[in-house]
Amino acid sequence: VGDAANEPSMAIDRTNPNRIAIGWRQFDAVASNFRQAGNAFSTNAGQTWTFPGVLTPGQFRSDPVLTSDAAGNFYFSSLSSLSSIEVFKSTNGGATWGAPVSAFGGDKQWFVADATGGIGSGNLYQIWNVQFTCCPPNDFTRSINGGASFQSPIALPLPSMKWGTMDVGA
Repeated sequence: VGDAANEPSMAIDRTNPNRIAIGWRQFDAVASNFRQAGNAFSTNAGQTWTFPGVLTPGQFRSDPVLTSDAAGNFYFSSLSSLSSIEVFKSTNGGATWGAPVSAFGGDKQWFVADATGGIGSGNLYQIWNVQFTCCPPNDFTRSINGGASFQSPIALPLPSMKWGTMDVGA
């Protein structure tokens, strides 16, 4: 009762597990439907948290998904409209975030960093619900430059993803 936030997502720094970043849908009030990108970080494995404020005050944000790469960078994927995603990068454990980068997308996106040490290591992969997308029938994009940009989306083979998560293996 009284909670004005939901849909949390968390990432742990692969190089220093004491550093954790979380993101959530932040509402102005319990009765409000306007959501923003709430975020917080911890430098002591979650014993205490710092809430620096929402990522882009006054900007609609939804469906937060966080991941971390092998170098210890955090990434925050956020729906910025019903059919567009932006990704933020933090190089300091979630204390501050860079400017948003367009990542195409759509509703219910999922996001993962490749930390396998293999040929795609460092790549960021993102998939979303093809029913609510910027660019049907496309539902997948990747970044090969640490989130500086995302490649034009492609359609993954059928059946299309509707709900789920992503993982990368060796």
